[in-house]
Amino acid sequence: MIEKIKPLAKPSGFKFTKKKAQAKATDKLTISLDVGSHNTKMLVGRLKPSGILIEKALMELTPANSYSDGDVLDAGQLTALLKDMTTRNRIASTDLVFSVESTKFIKREFALPQIPNEDIIGLATYEMMQYLPIDISEYSIAPHIIGEIEEDGAKKIRVSVCAVPKSIIQTYQKLFTGIGLNPLSMEIHSNSIEKLIQFHEKSSPNSVYANKSVVFIDMGHSFFNVSFYEKGLYQFNQVIEAGGRDLDSIISKALNINEKKAEKVKREIFRKISVEDLESKYANAASDYHPGSVKVKLLIDLLSAITQWVVQINGVISYMKRSKEKSIDRIYIYGGASQISGLSSFLEKSLGIKTTVPKSLCRFTCARDIDKQIAVADYGNALGAFLRA
Repeated sequence: MIEKIKPLAKPSGFKFTKKKAQAKATDKLTISLDVGSHNTKMLVGRLKPSGILIEKALMELTPANSYSDGDVLDAGQLTALLKDMTTRNRIASTDLVFSVESTKFIKREFALPQIPNEDIIGLATYEMMQYLPIDISEYSIAPHIIGEIEEDGAKKIRVSVCAVPKSIIQTYQKLFTGIGLNPLSMEIHSNSIEKLIQFHEKSSPNSVYANKSVVFIDMGHSFFNVSFYEKGLYQFNQVIEAGGRDLDSIISKALNINEKKAEKVKREIFRKISVEDLESKYANAASDYHPGSVKVKLLIDLLSAITQWVVQINGVISYMKRSKEKSIDRIYIYGGASQISGLSSFLEKSLGIKTTVPKSLCRFTCARDIDKQIAVADYGNALGAFLRA
């Protein structure tokens, strides 16, 4: 069963029913999970008043055809993976929080009268029913306030509403409880990052995110999730059907190898050459150019695919600027594809906006054997899930 969601100035997530005695506790060892189409990422740590203490950071390949776009396709394979990760690494906690994203999640923004918080969920649900051809009873609704607006001479609140199919939530609950885990809350990726930004602003007087309009791009294997935040508050996001697998597919076809081997080749290529180097060598190649080797053709095709990423990202960025009438101060990229050599500089040059990999998303400390930079780049969504409301 899912509790009714209380709308707050920050996203509240989707909480699983718990006894009052088992409510959120600080300093309690907790598992945080981010299942992706390519990798499953698990953090084990404690939420402390001063930040997050990460004791373990684990990453394993998600079994093929077991998960896609937020859906569990093969519970048996995922069950075996999660059991192995928790038992092999001797994880002494069953409490679980997790973050997920899907094109099946419906997100809308509404301007509502300034009403008490407890009334927002009812009015937001009514608005969703009026504007969307869905059976609202099949969805769990989570609204949160993202700003104010004046409309027809009256001040109103801007509310972002996320509707998640109950079937997806119930599938996760069954999956986790079936292996002895205790799911506490589910978060969506864009809200996980919002919580990290707000936590960083609260704990760092000179936060780089304070009073800024920023975009975070989660550059995953199958999808890019482009999210816009203003002064620490989530405003909008768009999922793009692009990802690291685009490059794996190109390499696989060019070299006639499977995509697992192609991924290794991709890592080797970008260890030797950056996206900027590819651009300087091959950006001016004519469309009818016939390279003299398979290697050169492969590099040109990889540059073409990455250039297409920029076109798609620019389309979302342009829409954000127009619809919000805001400039963007900085773009932050994270996720697997963000680690391609020279990609941040290539995006910055192409989009005309300062672009970097975030060096800090919140105040957290790690065990000695965990690289803090890797934790930020790969585990951002799981980090945010720790900060459940």
